[in-house]
Amino acid sequence: MTGVGVVEFLDVEIPEPEAGELLIRTEVTAVSPGTELRCLAGKQPDSVPFPFVSGYSLAGVVESAPEGSEIKVGTRVFCTGTNKVSIHRQWGAHVSHAIVNPGQVVPIPDHCSSKSAVFSKMVAIALRGSRVAQPRLCDSVAVIGLGPIGMLSTRVYKAAGANVLGLDLAPSRVEIARKAGVKAEMPINGIKQMVHDYFGHGADIIVDATGAPQVLPLSMSAAKEMPWGDSSATGSKLVIQGSYPDTFTLPYQEAFLKELHILLPRDHSPKDLVDACALIADGKVEVEDLISWFGQPCEASHAFGLLTSDPTKMTVAFDWSLT
Repeated sequence: MTGVGVVEFLDVEIPEPEAGELLIRTEVTAVSPGTELRCLAGKQPDSVPFPFVSGYSLAGVVESAPEGSEIKVGTRVFCTGTNKVSIHRQWGAHVSHAIVNPGQVVPIPDHCSSKSAVFSKMVAIALRGSRVAQPRLCDSVAVIGLGPIGMLSTRVYKAAGANVLGLDLAPSRVEIARKAGVKAEMPINGIKQMVHDYFGHGADIIVDATGAPQVLPLSMSAAKEMPWGDSSATGSKLVIQGSYPDTFTLPYQEAFLKELHILLPRDHSPKDLVDACALIADGKVEVEDLISWFGQPCEASHAFGLLTSDPTKMTVAFDWSLT
């Protein structure tokens, strides 16, 4: 990303790995649209100056490793990008080679493709949200916003045994969710009405994955009403899973009366990343159907153009094998 709205495919320099470092040859990288489009727009709060290498999803093969390393040459791994490159990096995944420390990678099981494993961090973000929310078997879960993180959240909660409803205004996203076996609808009667009609009450857990501050109060409305006479009743949980560049507000009185539990999961932990890769490898969370376009990195400007011109696109991924 060389300027606001400008994506280019350019040469950069990757240094030789130093003692203790791995050199990874990239096979596939994937775009996290919410975050990377915000970076491209120059609105990322902690952004480095242009130009920079963006992205945090890279799957590749170890080309060199320190003597005695547990990570051997030829091992396929996931990482979030290179530690070293000749320009700035906003995590630094979209690059042909990466320099990382052994502790920064997750080995990819032999039976899992790099095209699938590249989604490990995105799945880990959704998994972190579910671990903070702690769904119980058969809990009702409403996921608002079916972008990549929202879509993956529906699958993580479904894998945990929850009763999941996904809501999005885009028919194409609703259809993707349905094909993956998730109940999904367009909230034509409003979020509150759709959730209450489907579950017969509000949801036990509401996952807002929209990243849109104006939607948060609407997501709150999907929470259960709290009876005053039952001291054993517990309020719904609102998991704010979207990524926000700035402050947002929530209606206090409604949250207070519903005794709403407001949860803000942080990114992911190292264990979440390992477990997410395993979920993908074992086929418990499908991911490749989220790729709206798959092509060469030299076509990056076109690929990002697809995401900016059509918000209903899920994500794009790059095949570095011919680079």
